[in-house]
Amino acid sequence: MAVTRDWIPKQIHTFKIFADNLCKRVRDNAEAWHLDADEVNNLRSLRLKFNKYYKISTIKHTYTLTDLDNTKSARKAYQKALRSMGIGRMKRNLFMTDNDRMKCGLNTGEKGYALSPVASCSPLIDYRSAGDLGGTIISLDPASHKACKPVGQDGIRVRFGFYTINGQIPLEADCTQTIGLTKSFGKVVFAPNKVGMLFVGYARYFNTRQIEGVIATTFYGMVC
Repeated sequence: MAVTRDWIPKQIHTFKIFADNLCKRVRDNAEAWHLDADEVNNLRSLRLKFNKYYKISTIKHTYTLTDLDNTKSARKAYQKALRSMGIGRMKRNLFMTDNDRMKCGLNTGEKGYALSPVASCSPLIDYRSAGDLGGTIISLDPASHKACKPVGQDGIRVRFGFYTINGQIPLEADCTQTIGLTKSFGKVVFAPNKVGMLFVGYARYFNTRQIEGVIATTFYGMVC
């Protein structure tokens, strides 16, 4: 039975090994695989930036929280480029073999890997106002009612729309503030000019491929 897993490792040390390998093979085979030179150069540039911060953040007794934040930020951009290269340029590349893709660490269906599913459910949302222009969002798996996510889902994306008492409730497409949370607990802060207004929130899961679920949970509150 196939297991839904992400082809990019989550653990940062394993991620670095994986990414270094993919980048090296992309560099060495860019011409043979007909890869776009600008995309290859961008990927290599992001690799250098991530590796620089990663090296600093792994030195015991000297790294700071800023170093960790820099590493996390660099990884986010780097990982996005790796996904784009792997799925967009290499997954169905006619100039590559399955063996080439496996050596790069791409998912070719081996070892029980499968594409993460698009969620057919939406999270249970518990919004708790904390005053001071915001509050805390707690998301629960609707199947277990626990603070976790369905398999293959990477987080939730919440869109907020604002309206006055007796005003028209905005549709999701008309919302003006969006936040993404990869943990079950997160904070939201509203703009000062929204104080006293009502809000509607639409929450959807997004999977490891950043594709949103087909259903949104709707919840309401007031900015205070």
